[in-house]
Amino acid sequence: MIDEGGTRPSPRVLMLSRSQEKLLRYLGTFPIGLEEAWDVPRDLSLPGLADAMGVVRSGLNQPLNALLEMAFISVRVAHVIGGGSRRRQVYHVSKAGRAWLEANPELTKAEDGLPSDSLAETPFLVGRSTTLKELHDRLEKERKLVVGGLSGVGKTALLDAYAEGLLAAKRGVRRAKVDEFTDARTLFGSWYEGEGPAPSVTASMAERMAEEDASTVFIVDDMDRLAPRHQEGVLELLQSLLEAGCTALLAGRLPLFEGLTWPVLRLGTLDPNIASDLLGEHLEASQRLRIARALGGHPMALQLYREGDPLPEAGADVQAFVEQTMLNALAEKERFSLDLMVLYPRPLSPEDAPGGDETDALDDRALLRWSGDSGRVEVQHLVRNVRRAMLDDADLHRLHALSLAHWEERLDRPQGALLRLYHAMALEKDELDAWIEGDFDRLVAADAAALAVLFDRATQQHPQNERLHYWAGRVAVQRNEVERARTHLEAVRDEALYDDLAHAMALLEGNETAVQRLLERQLERAASVERTRLVLRTAVQRLDDRLFDEPSSIDVQSIRALLNDVELPDAGPIRATVTVSMSMIRHALALHDGDVERATALAEQLAGLSTDEDPLVQQMNLRTLLHQRTSSGEGIASLRSQTMAVMEVQPSPLHSAAVGLTFGEHLATDSLDEAATFLANLPSPDRLEGAGAPSMRYAARWWYLAGRTGYRPAAMALREAARCFRQAGCLRAAKAATLRLHRVL
Repeated sequence: MIDEGGTRPSPRVLMLSRSQEKLLRYLGTFPIGLEEAWDVPRDLSLPGLADAMGVVRSGLNQPLNALLEMAFISVRVAHVIGGGSRRRQVYHVSKAGRAWLEANPELTKAEDGLPSDSLAETPFLVGRSTTLKELHDRLEKERKLVVGGLSGVGKTALLDAYAEGLLAAKRGVRRAKVDEFTDARTLFGSWYEGEGPAPSVTASMAERMAEEDASTVFIVDDMDRLAPRHQEGVLELLQSLLEAGCTALLAGRLPLFEGLTWPVLRLGTLDPNIASDLLGEHLEASQRLRIARALGGHPMALQLYREGDPLPEAGADVQAFVEQTMLNALAEKERFSLDLMVLYPRPLSPEDAPGGDETDALDDRALLRWSGDSGRVEVQHLVRNVRRAMLDDADLHRLHALSLAHWEERLDRPQGALLRLYHAMALEKDELDAWIEGDFDRLVAADAAALAVLFDRATQQHPQNERLHYWAGRVAVQRNEVERARTHLEAVRDEALYDDLAHAMALLEGNETAVQRLLERQLERAASVERTRLVLRTAVQRLDDRLFDEPSSIDVQSIRALLNDVELPDAGPIRATVTVSMSMIRHALALHDGDVERATALAEQLAGLSTDEDPLVQQMNLRTLLHQRTSSGEGIASLRSQTMAVMEVQPSPLHSAAVGLTFGEHLATDSLDEAATFLANLPSPDRLEGAGAPSMRYAARWWYLAGRTGYRPAAMALREAARCFRQAGCLRAAKAATLRLHRVL
């Protein structure tokens, strides 16, 4: 057919095969702007297209070449985001291809004779339309379901297709994947990524989930990877999700774990007649069927198959095929990189991780699995399971040692210190205790869920090691797990370690008598410098034990008694640090008493030891100004400007955020709306890398101010504030926040 102008042929004159049309329509979903972009998504490369189409890499050669000959697509080399380290060939739809798509719109489901709400088979899911419908029907009826099956059988692909169907039907869907370190909080955070800090209390998570539309489906993949340490907490979260009226869909290798007695949809391999479609249309139908039968219709095995590979003999299982055919075909460097990647406890960036040099080669062989747009990668679970079973203790020791050396040189990376600890524990290194001591506060603040798993394994392997029990107890305290901490405390015999852990537990439980008794025992035992640090830490803790908008309840006399008990160290740097800390505490006490003259004199004394430009001196002067002036009228603009200036010169993001939070609390005494606006520009607790009690006190104050300035649900914010105050040792503030929570409830 020629159009009336006679200038160009109609796009309809060219007929496309099914695979060519699927590929062209998929490429047509990407914006034109990517055609000249420097960085493009992995989805436009051959491995990405194969994953999307659900066929082997070689199965795309014929349709890609045909579309190139028609000039419906173009190919170029570009840097691929989240797909390895090197530049790859990527494909784009040409003007002619877009003209064909415009002239040949895809039929809607209604035009196909399907009901508009159908979740029928998507273009990229082969042989699962009946299963997909069963999944949909059972989930609508039961509101909870587990998709179970062997590794590589297509559980993730089925979940992907179901999620796409939900989105097409304008229903809410939240997705997450489990790794070795996932707990309830990180699972919740994955569902709500980018929507603010994740709460730590299950009740708070339940309140957030209860605000969802009743049609929202929460999906969790790889549930079989959940560590025993976190099973109870995740099960509690899932139960709360169901009680909130939501729907949950899980997937993983069976059996999952005790207590999860949900209905199961078992996913088997594909019928070989259907599975043969995964091999593409370039092979003869009889050859495709022979290969599919030899591989038992296993989707991942078919994805791994490359033309010319020897097929397993009758009766051989998929694991044998992976071991004898796929892994033996790897070059030595590729196999070595794969072995390093097999040890990953979670998906990692190939630019940072050991084994990342061969990422592209392994990806071309379909051996890798990518985590969405994050650029993190891991070995396909089927391949990982088979390869790990092939490694003996000597192999594992060598690989852990190489990985340890790798991360020791990359401690500045976000996960460097954690992964060094992970491999060091596997090797039982002598330096382990020193590394834990040096990194504990930072690690527990950044990833308490991972530390909980590591120390749980370590204490099971070495039940008589009291230092491991001490650290495991410290992690449990950080996670508000009193009974678990008590179990570890019973295994600690060293008096100093026992008192320190017991003191932390007493703070968490709000047992003020025990707190004071254990503090006195620690002070009696501590050496001079450590005793001074403990005294100052306790003084600051008691000074911050208050809510900004309630009458002060701090124990001024006990704080002054602590300061009077301080012995200034002889060493110059330590003496200077102690002097500064005492000056700041005394300055805060002077303001508490309304003695502005005394507060000003203390700031001037400190400036005399340094300069007026000292960030801490500026902090003190700003606090004095905030104490003297109201938050309304002309003065507020000047105070805001001065606050921003002081924030800019602080020595760390945590110090800067704490200064801003003080101003936000000042604003809230007059205008909650203005305070809410200012708070929105301060970092939430999860975005700060600070560690220990100062970080926890900031979190407590942030959540409390959020709960007072319109955060929804307010009960969630106040519950988190009370928890953080309690963990920071601010017992009176925790009680006051809890009382306000009860009023909200």
